[in-house]
Amino acid sequence: MSRREQTERQILQALEDQIRATGMAGVGVNAIAKRAGVSKELIYRYFNGLPGLLMAWMREQDYWTGRSDLLKAGESSSRPPAELILSMLHAQIEALGGNETLREIRRWELIESNEVTAQLAGRRERAARAFIDRVDGLTDEADVPAQVSIMLAGVLYLMLRSKTESHFLGVPLRTNEGWARLYAALESMVGNLPGDLRDTPLCDLEAARAQPGADKREG
Repeated sequence: MSRREQTERQILQALEDQIRATGMAGVGVNAIAKRAGVSKELIYRYFNGLPGLLMAWMREQDYWTGRSDLLKAGESSSRPPAELILSMLHAQIEALGGNETLREIRRWELIESNEVTAQLAGRRERAARAFIDRVDGLTDEADVPAQVSIMLAGVLYLMLRSKTESHFLGVPLRTNEGWARLYAALESMVGNLPGDLRDTPLCDLEAARAQPGADKREG
């Protein structure tokens, strides 16, 4: 690791430590520079300021912002859409559940509207749409984007709610047992998607949709 890379890691760690110590209200270039033991000019040089620094951290930590490898654009998949959707939901639970700093940033995004939150939301939306657009319209029997939106929003809300509430409708939000119940509920919801989405590989459904004269129900 080069000296610059070491310094970048030091700054990224300082950002995480600052968020843990003060929440997003105490995050700023000056505070991070002091905690990292570097000049604030170095943060601007390496990351182009706070927006770039937060984006760099999120690319490493947030499933949708940077590490989503569920299905890249143009990549074929022999897995059915329902299985891919469930994998995505599970990955979202794992990413949020194991990272309090990430949950703090996601809370901040919900209540703040600024340059940084707009960039984070935009990148996440593009990543999610790259996958969702491929499974949208494969069947007339389900509005997949709407259903997945509700499931994803539910995961996010319950994860963030766990900071202030230990239970929601009697379901524990701070235990593995509680989240096992919630994941089982997601499995049941995904299991109610139309049969083609549960049983047919995505690549086959996309190929059928691309055939001339194919209607939506066939592909």
